[in-house]
Amino acid sequence: MQQISLELIDPNPLAPREVYTPEMILQRAENLRTQGQHDPIHVIPHPDVPGRFIICDGWTRVQACREHKVFASLLAEIHLDLSLEESAWFGYEQNECRQQHCDFDRAMFYEKLIVAGESASDIARRAKLSKTLMSFYRAYARLPEDLLELVRQHPEKFGANAAYQLLKVHEKCGQRRAVSLANKFAAEDQPLRWLSNQAQALLNPSGAKSASPSKQIKYSNGYYKQRGDVFEVSIAVPDHKRLAFATALENLLDTVAVVLAPESEKTDAMDKPTAHD
Repeated sequence: MQQISLELIDPNPLAPREVYTPEMILQRAENLRTQGQHDPIHVIPHPDVPGRFIICDGWTRVQACREHKVFASLLAEIHLDLSLEESAWFGYEQNECRQQHCDFDRAMFYEKLIVAGESASDIARRAKLSKTLMSFYRAYARLPEDLLELVRQHPEKFGANAAYQLLKVHEKCGQRRAVSLANKFAAEDQPLRWLSNQAQALLNPSGAKSASPSKQIKYSNGYYKQRGDVFEVSIAVPDHKRLAFATALENLLDTVAVVLAPESEKTDAMDKPTAHD
């Protein structure tokens, strides 16, 4: 344990948290000013610069003290046995237990580790993620900068599933459509289900038609066809069953059919003046 000057602490290049809002920094500064430092921050010795340190956990407190002039130094626990990657995982696990990351934080952390040499499958296993959820997290890194900027402004709104939906729209329909959809999703505070439905409508404009059922059955005395919402029946019915069949069929038709007015009634209605006339 050692009191370390803030000037000697550097950010972690594999930092697990991506989003630091001004409100978050100010709140932490006010807490430190009124309550003091309860827990030590965690650092490792800088591997390339003797006398300096890289943060493992506590970067929010370091920024709060720097920006709002709370303390010039903080009590730190120095970890001599952690690599840079392990120090980043240490900070990640501390944050998940204390103040969880947003999905964007997690996604950018995973991408940094992948660039540093860890495999996506190893990261998913350590973070206890399914293969599907890991693919959702990896969608952020493939979004264009315009969309990423919107995500940074509303990190809690754009979870991993939302990022995945927007990526699919971006890849198939273009950046303009994806950005427009994302702006509407955020500005109107729409639910994720709305975003998923909008994305599917853009990705499959004829989806409703293609998803409509189609069926055809041939009988020795006729046939039955269904194409989407249209049903067609042509069948010969024996004399002794004809009345019962006709009655049952008419009763069934009454549940969906719209009866047209007789032609004479329609003509009379057209001749009558309306209230507007």
